[in-house]
Amino acid sequence: MALSTAARLKRIRFKSVVVIVLSIEHISRILVKWELEPTAQDLRDLKFFIDRGESPNAMAQLNAEPIPASALYEFVDYTANLIDLQKVYYYRVRAVEYRGETPVQTIISAATTPDGDLDFVGLYIVEEHLFAHRWVHGVPAMVFKKRRDGVYCRECWDEVLKRVTKSSCTTCYGTGREGGYYPPIEVWMSFEPDPKVEQVVDWGRRQSTQTDVQFTNYPYLTPDDIIVELKPNRVWKVSNVRGPEKNRTIMLQYLRLDAVNPSDVEQKISVPEDRRVAMVLEAEQRELEREF
Repeated sequence: MALSTAARLKRIRFKSVVVIVLSIEHISRILVKWELEPTAQDLRDLKFFIDRGESPNAMAQLNAEPIPASALYEFVDYTANLIDLQKVYYYRVRAVEYRGETPVQTIISAATTPDGDLDFVGLYIVEEHLFAHRWVHGVPAMVFKKRRDGVYCRECWDEVLKRVTKSSCTTCYGTGREGGYYPPIEVWMSFEPDPKVEQVVDWGRRQSTQTDVQFTNYPYLTPDDIIVELKPNRVWKVSNVRGPEKNRTIMLQYLRLDAVNPSDVEQKISVPEDRRVAMVLEAEQRELEREF
């Protein structure tokens, strides 16, 4: 039986596309974020592509692998030349519906240029911290952004009570959403020394299980996101986010983290082992280099 090539999705529209310059030197980064108009349709056959060009009428695709509709609606462009201040980049997002391997419908956003970005002072502050975290005192980590939208968990979500019913569910990891967390984002962070604090409780003494982290401006973190510190393989949960802004744009993020108990289901979140080994090895090689 031949597979139908008729489009199934109806009235898919882009609600917004935002392009933000995160940093210029050391590491060039432009963040593209998008949002679709709300829909109850199943988007599993929808995939996204990012195009860039110096003219809105001449664009080339950036991502070799499509971004699935189940992923975080973000893409970071590391290849833009931002040193030339006269150069202007245009970005657009294409949503393509597939039937098997065949594209059957394409929805294209309007071309957008960077907006709402930091000024040169703010970018300088971000870039200096990026350099320090990556090459001086930061450590490798992976960020797992919590899913706050999407399909409810088929294993433990109670449609009547509107809550999860099983704390050990490995389908949603206690979030109530299929998958629980988006695929990891590789980062370098500056972990502060763990505070040496003890609390007297009814059953004895309890040591502090919190720590603080200094981070830059991407990805934006929110409470309940998960951070895995790769070298000791410690799992943390974000409990508080604060930090300085310039012109109401985030420059740095200061995070308060709570350690995830060994028995908690978040410990079972899968970390790509090949990338963990590569990033830890990179950190260890940096530690062996003489700074002066």
